Amino acid sequence: MREAVMRAQSMLVRWILALAGALCLHAAAPAQPRESARDAFRACDAQAFLALNIARNYLMSNRNRSLVMPHVEGSAIGRAMAEDLFDRVDRGEVKHPGQFAADTLFKCADELKLRVGTTRERAAVCYTRTDVAVLLHGERRKGTERQKAVSGLLKKLTSRELYPMSLVSQVSEAVYAPSELPDLNRLMGAVAWGCINQRGAASAPAR
Repeated sequence: MREAVMRAQSMLVRWILALAGALCLHAAAPAQPRESARDAFRACDAQAFLALNIARNYLMSNRNRSLVMPHVEGSAIGRAMAEDLFDRVDRGEVKHPGQFAADTLFKCADELKLRVGTTRERAAVCYTRTDVAVLLHGERRKGTERQKAVSGLLKKLTSRELYPMSLVSQVSEAVYAPSELPDLNRLMGAVAWGCINQRGAASAPAR
């Protein structure tokens, strides 16, 4: 399961790096205030998902920097983010990818004077819950049948408070019901923002 996740994360890092760079350039261009704010928030969102995927690669590989740096060499944003992650993990400040993603989102939003609409702690939980999407997507990509994939997921992600059965059922349907494998980036976004926008949905601490 870990190998499939690592491959998916590597592809996501490259894709999100390109998206984040494009959105930052677009957000900096002259525009109407409402459009500019929307584009700026999309740039922050892209940075948060980049942080999430870089952190997941790093922490799931037992802090193997060689699995992160090759994917961010051509991006100043990516390199700075990776170095910040390494330092904060070494200092014990970051223990889970969702935490690093939430910190990145709020830092970007604060710099651009944008409102996230939730707490940093809740956002960390919501980003953490994308683990369900990543793992099930990786299992379908390998050809694992749905029941076996869900069973393996429940053994790996044991906190029902953090990973409720309703979420597992919903995501497994989204992954396995379509005739073709769904886009992982969109699926992760739906999980994270569906959680963030649902009041009271994220009560468990990310860990």
